[in-house]
Amino acid sequence: MIRYFFIVLLAALTACSPQYSTQPDADTPKLFRTWWRVEKIDGQDAEFIRGQRQDMHIILYSSGKMVGSGGCNQISGSFIQSPGSIRFGAIASSKMMCQPGVMSRERAFISALRKSSSYIVRGRRLTMYDRAGHEVLRFMAISSR
Repeated sequence: MIRYFFIVLLAALTACSPQYSTQPDADTPKLFRTWWRVEKIDGQDAEFIRGQRQDMHIILYSSGKMVGSGGCNQISGSFIQSPGSIRFGAIASSKMMCQPGVMSRERAFISALRKSSSYIVRGRRLTMYDRAGHEVLRFMAISSR
C-alpha cells in the first residue's frame, strides 16, 4: 500500500514540475500577430539610423501573409511556414526613396528574408537561419503596437 502511495506521489510531483510542463511560457510571444523588430541582419546590428522612417519589422499572420517595414518603405508578401521551417515568397515594397544607407540596409533586410529557411522562437526573440544554418535575421518581440 505504501509503495503505491509513493508511486502516486512521485507521479503527481513529476506532473507539476516546470521542466516537464507542456504549456508555453506566458511571456513567450507567438510567431503570428507579433510585431517583430529587426535587431540583426547577417550578424550586423540594425539600430535605428538617421533618415530612417520607421523601425524595420515584420508581422506574420497565420494566413501566410507578411507585412512590415524596411525602415523606409512598407513591405508585404507571403510565406509558407511549418514548425521550425519558413520560406518567403515574393516581397513587394512601396517605392519611396530615403538616404542611401537606409536604402542599402532595407535591401539587405529583404534579401535576408528571402534567404530564410528555418526559425526558432526563444523567449522574446525570433531568429531566422538560411539553408546552411547561418543566422540571417534576429528579431525582438515588441509589445503594445
